[in-house]
Amino acid sequence: MPKLILDNYEIYYEVHGEGVPILFLEGLGYSTWMWKYQNFCSNEYKCIYVDNRGVGKSTPLSQVYSTELFARDAISVLNYLKINEVYVLGVSMGGFIAQEFARIAPEKVKGLILVSTSCGGKRSIPMSQDVYNEMTKTLPGESLKDKLKRTMSLAFTTDFPQKREREFEDIILERMNNPTDEKQLVFQSLSVLNFDTCQENSKFNKPALIIAGMSDKVLPWINSILLFKSLPLSSLILFKNQNHLLFMEEHEIFNNKIIEFIINANNKNFYEKIEVIE
Repeated sequence: MPKLILDNYEIYYEVHGEGVPILFLEGLGYSTWMWKYQNFCSNEYKCIYVDNRGVGKSTPLSQVYSTELFARDAISVLNYLKINEVYVLGVSMGGFIAQEFARIAPEKVKGLILVSTSCGGKRSIPMSQDVYNEMTKTLPGESLKDKLKRTMSLAFTTDFPQKREREFEDIILERMNNPTDEKQLVFQSLSVLNFDTCQENSKFNKPALIIAGMSDKVLPWINSILLFKSLPLSSLILFKNQNHLLFMEEHEIFNNKIIEFIINANNKNFYEKIEVIE
C-alpha cells in the first residue's frame, strides 16, 4: 500500500491509469472507496486518490486540522509522484480542499471540478437544522448498518434505496468496511469551520466546472450559484432531481460530464454557461 510519510503521518494514496492526471479529493468521513463508480482510469486518464488524514488508510488526526493543510498534504503527494499539473476533483469537503489547493498552488491546477460543495464564508447556506439533527442523532439499539442506511438516505434521492436496493446495499457495505472513528469525524468537521474562498476564487484564472443537485439536503444547491459567480472561468451543471451523492447515483452521466469538461477545458465557449439536467 503506497503511503507518503509527512511529519510522522502516513498519507495513503492510489494511482491508476497512465493518461491525463485527475486528483480525487474525498468528502468528510469518506475514503478512497467513495470513487467506486468513477472508472476514469485508463490509458487516457491517470486517477490519483488520496485519503485525507483521519480516514481510510491514512494516519488518524490527533487534533483539529484545516482544509488548507489537507490541501498541502495532497500537494505533497503530487510532488512525491513528480506530477506537475492535474485536474482537481473534489466532492463536498473535498471541494473545500480543492479550492484551497487552487489558492495555494494554482500553477499545479489544469482545471477545477467542484461537486456538491460551496466556497464557505458567511454567504454560504448550511444544511437545515432538521437534516443536521437527523444526521447526528443516535437511536437506542440501532445497529451501525441501520444508522448508515438512515443517514446516507438523506444524501440520495428519496426512492434510490428502494428502486436500486442492491446498489444502495453495496454502498452501505463499502462504508461499513471502511469505517471512520467518531472522534476523527469531529476533527474533520471542525477543520472546515473557518473555510472561506469566496473572494480568493476570483483570482483563479483556470477552467472550473461546478456540479450540484437541486435536491441536495447536505449542502443546498444555491451554494453552487455562489461558486459559479466566484470563479471567472466557470460553467455550472445542475441535476434537477438529484441529491448530495449524485456522483454515485447518476455516475454514468456524471462521469461523461467530467470527461467532456476535460476535453473542452481550453474552449472558451464552454464557460459562463448553466446546464440543467432533468
